[in-house]
Amino acid sequence: MSKTVLSYDGGFPGFLCCVAEAINMSRAGYPFPNIREVAYREELFDEAFAVRRDEARAAALWLRLSLIGGEAAMRACHEAYCSDFPAKEDAIARALARIFREGRGALNDLGDPAICLVEKAGLRAKAQAHLVAGLIRFSELSDGSWFATIEPDCDVLPLIADHFAVRYADMIFAIYDKKRSTALMHKPGSPWKIVDGFSIDTGDGQESNEAHDPPLSERELSIRAGWIKYFDSIAIVQRKNSSLQSGRMPKKYWPLLPEMRTAAKK
Repeated sequence: MSKTVLSYDGGFPGFLCCVAEAINMSRAGYPFPNIREVAYREELFDEAFAVRRDEARAAALWLRLSLIGGEAAMRACHEAYCSDFPAKEDAIARALARIFREGRGALNDLGDPAICLVEKAGLRAKAQAHLVAGLIRFSELSDGSWFATIEPDCDVLPLIADHFAVRYADMIFAIYDKKRSTALMHKPGSPWKIVDGFSIDTGDGQESNEAHDPPLSERELSIRAGWIKYFDSIAIVQRKNSSLQSGRMPKKYWPLLPEMRTAAKK
């Protein structure tokens, strides 16, 4: 049986444009379509249509749905979009369509599988954003800016951006999502932004997006060396508990922590 699939360019504005198209199709009497990123694997009987990304159209839909359903409902849908749940777009699109029809109470119907998935996906994304925010370690670069690397399962940069922009308002910094090759960029006095295809100047006329070897400042190198000496001096070898250590700090995050990388090189 054939199904209609609307594809978008992978960004949240593009997704909102697909939702706007899906709502229009539903109001015209057509079945509600599926929504996928443009790179999805098309099946034999799919009727696929690419929806052009239009920032103004996306902003207009966000504003309209915010007025109907409230900012909290829209944030919940955006948080779900930032998750790593498969086929999340279909559930979020149907949730937004219900908000369009019914208003702010639509997300309370957890008996609806789409609404339930939005709830679960949003909780996962928020939990991971909270965890990552606590694990981020900034390193001072040779030009005086600050740099950190993350590699989360969910796309947490949009969820942690305001927190870091406020907390470090006087710093020039970048938080690089290695898994997605995107980075949160911040300069004092300017709004934060998330950029694709991020790279850093290595100081030798080349650029790199490898977060493990940025051009560090002398002070940063000194602090790292001091930390390793402190770490070694307080460690009690006889009481080493690798299971407890990995339980408190999952091993998948270790390669992204400057202190663990420095220790591994010894």
